[in-house]
Amino acid sequence: MVSLWNPQRALAQETDGDCLDIWVKPEIQVEGLIAPPQFDNSKSSDQIAEVARQSGYARSLNQASLLGLTYAFTGPNIAVETKFREARNGKRCIRLERVKFSFGARSTDVYVARKYRQGSCAYDAILNHEMEHVRINERIVREYVPKIEKELAARSAAIRPFYTSDVKRAGQSIGNRLRFELDPLLDDFNAARLAANDAIDTTQSYTATYAKCSDW
Repeated sequence: MVSLWNPQRALAQETDGDCLDIWVKPEIQVEGLIAPPQFDNSKSSDQIAEVARQSGYARSLNQASLLGLTYAFTGPNIAVETKFREARNGKRCIRLERVKFSFGARSTDVYVARKYRQGSCAYDAILNHEMEHVRINERIVREYVPKIEKELAARSAAIRPFYTSDVKRAGQSIGNRLRFELDPLLDDFNAARLAANDAIDTTQSYTATYAKCSDW
């Protein structure tokens, strides 16, 4: 069962001066993941379009077939470390010690329709376009690392030591709280990434790509 963070419950956490004395500024580690692309030239245009639909790639949903696609899995992950001190009341005073957060491209799959074989002009034109998407994703990840570090540092520092009878559950609650509080910034990250990718998926861009080759 997942322990969900409850704002009202968080405000009611028991603490006192003795417990608050063990507070230290939590260490923050943020990793922006940039997985090297994996290339797939085995699928038809229709199959690539199906990959796009299943992945929720918005701009591709209305297209029956696709010549190429870049799909990056960007799920975030958070891990917290805590320390505690035994208290006279039979409970433990717990503090947040360290937060490790990762986000970005955990995997990147680049598809080129199998109709176009490696070494052909069309294959290279499609691949060059998809690699633009790869570079865009990498750039947005790098831009958001310092933003997430700043936000996570502020949110983590605001979590003061408190008493608990279940250290493991308390740690899970802290992690859930921080993940919840980061959601707006992660939404911004995803929106920025999609907007930057959409900017090169235009009629003008596709026309320019087609004009490079005659073997379509």
